[in-house]
Amino acid sequence: MHQRRVFLLAFAAFFLVSAAWALALPTDGTYDEKHHIIRAYAVAEGRLFPAGPASDGTGFGSEGFDVPASLVPRDVNCLRPRGVASCQHPTADRELVRVPSAAARYSPVYYLPVGLPLLISPDHAGVVWARGVSALLSALLLAAAVVTAVRLGSRLLVAGVVLVATPMVMNLSGAVNPNGLEIAAGVLLFTTLTAILRGVVTRRLLVLTGVAAALLLTVRQLGPLLLAVDVAACAVVAGRERVGALWRHRDARRVLGAWVLAGALVDGVWAAVSGGPDTGGVPGRAEHTDLVGRVISERLPFYAHQLVGQFGYGEATISTVAVAFWYLLWAVVIVPALIWGGGRLRLVIAGLAGFSLALLVALDLHFAPLSGWFAHSRYIWPSAAGTVLLAALAEGGPARWLAARRVRWLTVAVVAATAPVQLYALARVMTRYQSGLDAALDPFAGRWLPPGGPALPLVAMAAGLAGLIAVTDSAFRARGVVVAGAPDDGSVTPDNRSVTADGQNADSTAKASTTDAANH
Repeated sequence: MHQRRVFLLAFAAFFLVSAAWALALPTDGTYDEKHHIIRAYAVAEGRLFPAGPASDGTGFGSEGFDVPASLVPRDVNCLRPRGVASCQHPTADRELVRVPSAAARYSPVYYLPVGLPLLISPDHAGVVWARGVSALLSALLLAAAVVTAVRLGSRLLVAGVVLVATPMVMNLSGAVNPNGLEIAAGVLLFTTLTAILRGVVTRRLLVLTGVAAALLLTVRQLGPLLLAVDVAACAVVAGRERVGALWRHRDARRVLGAWVLAGALVDGVWAAVSGGPDTGGVPGRAEHTDLVGRVISERLPFYAHQLVGQFGYGEATISTVAVAFWYLLWAVVIVPALIWGGGRLRLVIAGLAGFSLALLVALDLHFAPLSGWFAHSRYIWPSAAGTVLLAALAEGGPARWLAARRVRWLTVAVVAATAPVQLYALARVMTRYQSGLDAALDPFAGRWLPPGGPALPLVAMAAGLAGLIAVTDSAFRARGVVVAGAPDDGSVTPDNRSVTADGQNADSTAKASTTDAANH
């Protein structure tokens, strides 16, 4: 019962934070949103393949769909690079027009549920509802990750889930963009796979791990690669003995195998019939000079900044101080793990960071001469987030550090410290769209205001952030008593099982712990 309350509170909190972004921004207020809106409407209507050639003059997207003119404003591109949202002029005209979408051949898995509200209301109101569905899906996965952290008995992992849900992640989750759901799936995979590798083997955790894996396989093109990296990272940290025990667990093989096979089949079939995404060159945007030097001087700072907060189409940034502060909060979790977590964990953290950076640089160097800079650090966050999540579960270290990880005030303080940055990021981006890119911070005024008024998203954000602090504070409390006596690393052995907040063994509802798994 306690874990159910934790789940509901975490779900409501994550949903409200994402919904704040959904309410606050104009159509196409987040990376590539107009392309995903067009794709979502078409998929929900049953049209999986583009109607034919289309162009809006930007060079992105050479194929399109016939959609109601009201779905996106015809002057939707006016926001870039510095336009105020008042430049858009929505229409109520439902006449069909062909609109290009750079996502015209993306997998339909994400777009079907998100696109349903657009069929009912093909206008900005429908876009807000579609964003709400996207926020709901991501919040479900992130809340499940929090409950898994509670089941492992790790306060620090609860904080870790909040720390990887950066303002950028919440912005994407509250937009029509599959990247937000993909990131949430990566976060869930790291937490649940780690749990079952540590012997907390329940059917629910197996299903959640399978769902996360299937989503990574089917939502975006890089997903299969990121899934393989995530699984390898968890396996290396767990060690051969734990991996072998899980492999010998019959239910684990069946459940995980079924979900992974289903995801692989969907991904494979879609890749075969879709012809692949539109990645053709855009000569007018190609970059040719000193690519390596510009990657170092321009792109590396962009990668680092975007992980926390670089919004719109990259033009709306938050303070470098705020970004650095968020990195400092990550360091609270990562640095002790690097010092005391052991060689395998250090190898994995360095490997995830190195892989992520190498992939971003490779993407940019490949696509820059074809269509301009391509790579975004949000693409690799489903894997890079593992640096924080796995560090939060480091099993080694001096007694003083291990004890500190169980102290309530430390994790609550870390989560509470994220709240001002989250609220500031929303206010900064609201100001950008309402008053202009260079306007002084004021989310309550402007030439354009969100349809429900500027106060509504700010209140939703504040309520969601309060919920995240509350769930961190209460996750390990039952009837007002803090549960103690369990190792914070969540390890499960025959003599020392981790304890959840309701005072029961972490694997008490399971038929097999690590010891049981070894007997299969």
